[in-house]
Amino acid sequence: MSATPALSTDRLALVPLSGEHAGPVFAHFADAELYRYMAGEPPATRDALRAEFERPARGSGREDERWLNWPAQRREDRAFVGWHRATLAGTRASIAWVTFPVQRRSGYAREAAAAVVAWLVSQGAREIVAQSDERNLASRRTAESLGFVPDPAPIAESLRGEPGRPPKLLHRWPPQIPPP
Repeated sequence: MSATPALSTDRLALVPLSGEHAGPVFAHFADAELYRYMAGEPPATRDALRAEFERPARGSGREDERWLNWPAQRREDRAFVGWHRATLAGTRASIAWVTFPVQRRSGYAREAAAAVVAWLVSQGAREIVAQSDERNLASRRTAESLGFVPDPAPIAESLRGEPGRPPKLLHRWPPQIPPP
């Protein structure tokens, strides 16, 4: 299985995730606001975050599936602005993005996600899905700006599996490919 490639945009460098990123991004991942719309809890320590980062960096272990993870850094000052990930299996892929709260509303999610989508297509992806909490308007707008369209049926599971939480929405790209 080949390694995660570095990707770049005009303003951002997407670098392959490693355990070494735990130190520089710990404060961002320790911010409870980050988990408002995504599953999980802030890491207790830098070492816990390092272990969390090392697991996907090793890959899925399946020959037909690639796990790809990129912390996104601003080129001008190397500040980390978010995290992007994808899973690629044959012609199908899933994508996710997270912008750190202090970096939101700067277009970083869209810019980096566009680079990830373009790379996935260059690798043979013909269908890409993204999930978002239905309350996360910014994420939904990012998906739509990239050409993703909402799936007509929400995903049955709720965020973190908690009863009473709004369901996740599924977005598909390109829109002309019907769900399986």
